[in-house]
Amino acid sequence: MATVCQRVGRALLGWILVLAVVALAVHPERCGEPSRAEVRRAATAAVDWFAANLDDSGRFMYRYDRDRAQRQPGYNDVRHAGVLLSLYQAASAGIPGAADVAEEGLRRVDDLLGDTSIGLAYGGGPVVASGASALLVAALDERRSATGATDRDDLLVALGRTLQGVVDDDGAVAASIHRTDGPGADRSPFFTGEVLWALARLHLVFPDDGFDEAALRVRRYLVHDRDRVESPWPPVSDHWGAYAFETMSRWPEPPAVGPAELGWLDRQLALFGLQARYESQRRGVVTVLTRGTNASGAGVGTLGEGLGNYLTFIDRTTVSAAGAADVAERGRCVAWLLVDRQVGTDAAAGHPVPQRVAGAWFRLGVTQMDDQQHALSALLLMEEWVSP
Repeated sequence: MATVCQRVGRALLGWILVLAVVALAVHPERCGEPSRAEVRRAATAAVDWFAANLDDSGRFMYRYDRDRAQRQPGYNDVRHAGVLLSLYQAASAGIPGAADVAEEGLRRVDDLLGDTSIGLAYGGGPVVASGASALLVAALDERRSATGATDRDDLLVALGRTLQGVVDDDGAVAASIHRTDGPGADRSPFFTGEVLWALARLHLVFPDDGFDEAALRVRRYLVHDRDRVESPWPPVSDHWGAYAFETMSRWPEPPAVGPAELGWLDRQLALFGLQARYESQRRGVVTVLTRGTNASGAGVGTLGEGLGNYLTFIDRTTVSAAGAADVAERGRCVAWLLVDRQVGTDAAAGHPVPQRVAGAWFRLGVTQMDDQQHALSALLLMEEWVSP
């Protein structure tokens, strides 16, 4: 009898342990759906953060430690261009003051434009990032759209010629440009999509200047070869590639979306969906043990950028239309997470320097300017897809 009881007890203990592991490892999603008004308020607060954290040189607050109430050192030319992009996107969306803040930040760019052996590029030092010039192209083109200004058109074309120069014959993109020696042999998991998007935008604005040829080479490489050749790990959920696909679908003659492109899009949507689901499960003490801490504002924001662009792409092209409902659901969840996690004015009031905190997204007590950049862009892209 004792042996039977022992066996039953061990079995029960085993099931209890299994259930405990399941309870720790499997968590329900916690998603809401913000209203458009809430999304717009969050985007406006992010613009206000940039306005409050811009210095006289045109630099934004790069990194801030809330717990120590300290500004952290460092800066990044690629992220500066990305911030300008998000601000001009906000200007295009009609958020007051966004264009003025972006114009102040643009002053810093003028000081860092310089020649290389393949043309004009943006960035400081003897080696510059191709992604910096690519995002500057996107920002300047968005400025053109938002304000109607064409005074930077010559600069757009010059930067575009340089970007053509970083694209290999097979479509691979050099991550760096040595001012004297030209493109490097290094690669970046993000610059391929950034350069592709910049070239795609340039073709829309200057259709007779031949930017489409290099763009199509990069697109082919991105779809067919990038993951195999460069083997990024973990696999890249490429929000810049999503921007590029959306933009190219607006070309007068959009490139065909064949089986290879559909396969790549399906993999990308699966990655974005999985990451959004995983992030939505990060709630409370237990999930810190099983899911880790919340992702940064930049991390969550890039999910919204990718999903928002693919929603527009699907809506325009009817490609993968069967999955549109799932994409929209994931995108709305990301928008809700961003609204929910942003620091509000009331919460910031008790901080020694409230303007460093209000409107920002923090991870482990720290925010970077790209947290606000990507979150702002994501909110703007998702605004039309949430409930009124």
